[in-house]
Amino acid sequence: MDKVTMPSWLTMPPNRKVIKIGLLLTLLFQLSVLCVEYLGAVLPIWTGKEIILKTEPVDPRSLFRGNFVRLNFDINLISRIDAAEFKRGSVVYLVLEEKDGLWQAGEVSSVMPIQGDFIRGRVRNNYGEMLDIDYGIEAFFMPKEKALAVEKEMRGTGTAKVRVFISDTGKARAVGFKCIAKACE
Repeated sequence: MDKVTMPSWLTMPPNRKVIKIGLLLTLLFQLSVLCVEYLGAVLPIWTGKEIILKTEPVDPRSLFRGNFVRLNFDINLISRIDAAEFKRGSVVYLVLEEKDGLWQAGEVSSVMPIQGDFIRGRVRNNYGEMLDIDYGIEAFFMPKEKALAVEKEMRGTGTAKVRVFISDTGKARAVGFKCIAKACE
């Protein structure tokens, strides 16, 4: 059989300087990934516009995810004649219109609007002429006591108002409830 030759850099003992540089580069890469993820999450809050959306409670707690309030916004279900044209998982943009201090659904498009206020989401499903859209703000995490207070208050009224920030690209972040009695204290 022929003798297998290995590159010289594989047979030489590791250089301490090379190891230190490699570890430093690995650490910097990991930190940069964490920073990018963090900035992506808080950028809509820092640079976005605040809007108020009407919501209804769905389910308040999960054993695996902790204490949160599951929200069902009025803008999650959109009536549209050509709903079947929007495929499941596709990105959509919903133009928002303000009416009496609450923001409501306008036109839905697969193309990002050039102007106006809009929110970006993904089609969860389409039911005949209805689009079910997920915006990434449907679960709001909070301490146990506050989650229970919000749940109790929402059961009484059936609805609540949520403060949401939207960026110029339509990315949204829910930041809190517009006060519901003692639940917002």
